[in-house]
Order: sequence, then C-alpha cells, then structure tokens
Amino acid sequence: MVTNDRLIMPTRVVRDYLNSSLVWSDFLTQGGFVSGDIVVADPFKAGTTWTQRIIQQILDNGEERKDALSDTSPWLDSSFGDHATMLAMLKAQREAGERRVLKSHLPADAVPIAAQARYIFVGRNGKDLGISFHNYLSQFSAKTMDEINRIHAEWSNDPTRLVIPESVQEFFDKWLDTDGYGCCDLFDVVRSWWKLRDEPNVLLVHYRRLKEDLRGQIVRIAEFIDVEPTRLRLDVILEHCSFGYMRERAEQMAPFAGTHMRDPKAFFHKGPARDYHAEITPEQSARFDRLALEKLGTDCAHWLETGEERPGASAGGRRQAA
Repeated sequence: MVTNDRLIMPTRVVRDYLNSSLVWSDFLTQGGFVSGDIVVADPFKAGTTWTQRIIQQILDNGEERKDALSDTSPWLDSSFGDHATMLAMLKAQREAGERRVLKSHLPADAVPIAAQARYIFVGRNGKDLGISFHNYLSQFSAKTMDEINRIHAEWSNDPTRLVIPESVQEFFDKWLDTDGYGCCDLFDVVRSWWKLRDEPNVLLVHYRRLKEDLRGQIVRIAEFIDVEPTRLRLDVILEHCSFGYMRERAEQMAPFAGTHMRDPKAFFHKGPARDYHAEITPEQSARFDRLALEKLGTDCAHWLETGEERPGASAGGRRQAA
C-alpha cells in the first residue's frame, strides 16, 4: 500500500452538462483521501458500474448490501448530484474505518491524486462506448434533463439546452464534432489517465478483458487493492457481477439507483453484446479511428480499441495489460 502523504492537486477545473470538478475541493476540506480509498475513473459507459460492483463484491466477499451501489459508492463529481449527502456519507465511512469507493468521469488532472489512494481507470472500445452513451443519455427522464439544463445555464450563462438526437448516428457525429457534446471529452479523459499508467497506485482495466476473462480481472483487481484472492468466494462474486444478475437488479446497481432515468433497466442495455458495426457506418468508424490515433497516439489508441498493449510497452503498460 502506498502510504506517503504526497497529494497532486488538480491543475484545472472541468465543468460541463454532466460533470463538475469543483466538489473535490469540498472533499479535500473535510479530510480528503485516506489509505484504502479507491477511485474508479473512466469516460461514461466504459464499465464504471461494472468495476464498482466488482470492487464492492471483493470487499464484501460476495455478500449483498441492502443499500444501492450508488448510495455507498457515489459519483461525487456529477453536476446534478446531491453533493452534500454524498460528502456526508463519505465522511461517515471514513470515520467508521470503511474502505471507500468513489467514481469519476473527469480527466486525471481535474481530480486530486493522492499516493495513499488507489485509482482504477477503465477503458472501452470508443465506438461501442459512444453508442452506449447515446442510449444512456436518451433514457434520462425529462425531469433530470430539466435539472441538468438549469444547473448548466446558471453557472455558464449559456441557455443552450442539452438535447439528445434520436438517431444514434447523428449523435455519434455530434459527439465527435464537439469533443464530447458538452458531456464528456472521451479523448481528453483517456489521454490524461494513460499518462499515469506507470504510477504504482494506478491500474488500467479494459472492458474487453472484463468481458472475456471476468474471473482473471477480479483476481487482478483484488490484488491491486490488497485483498488476497485465495480468500474470496470467487464463484459467488462471478455470479453477482454478471451482466444478467446486475440487470435484474437495475434499481440497486444503476447510478442514482436509476432515479434519473425513465427505466433503470435501460442502463443495462446491450452491455457485452453491443457491436458498433451494426449501429454506425463504416465511414463513422474510420473517422473515429483517425481521431483516436491523432489525439491519443498509437499505443494509447491501440489499447483503447483492443485492451491490448503494443510490443515495447513500459513496465506500467505490462502491469495494466496482464
């Protein structure tokens, strides 16, 4: 466990329709990170909830909690979340000596990086991610969208409303044209965390690896957060972390317990079965690949697409791809 007191403060503020990094200053004011804390970071729909669930199940050794996942593992830097309640819960967890799990959809340089905390960054093929993101946003309730737009207009003085196109192909183009459609800049987020891949308290996880070898990835994550895998009820944890199991308990698993959506089960839409080939054009796919190469570089773009490292990767690269 990394135990020194080194803290890298955020170097920029990031705010958009869905995210606000400002709340991290309140988190630091009330005590900040302690040894054992875990942050799950990624762009939207890369596998955040899946990874949170895996960590929760590792820490609880397969036991189920009564509380919804988001009630104990909050999306702290959401623009429209109840930050006071989340901060109070995190403070109570710290005082009780519980290991805390937070999630973020921000770039690494907008988040405090504490040596005593562990950071797990999750990547996913960006074309599947973009399509899944469209489905997620299109399922937000009218009440939620009104709240998001009200908050955004207040701080930005921009009355432009976030409107989600019905067509996934139209959304995909707008998402690429505008660096995330004002919701999350995929390339910015991925690039910033990729730079930290060699840090001893940062682990890169990929959606494809979770899909193809869930047992192996559970073991890998357990080792990273200092839980002995041989003591885990792995078969139980595997069942509890399966897509079908989580989808049937969508109200327990979805962010905000699904209250921001028209139907919580829509959060678990196609999951591992999603295939961008059936939903966007070959031209859109090729355009994404060109942008990824331009904005991420060859090694990072390859990892985001496949979950695999290229030959000659650094020691950190070998650790993340094992």
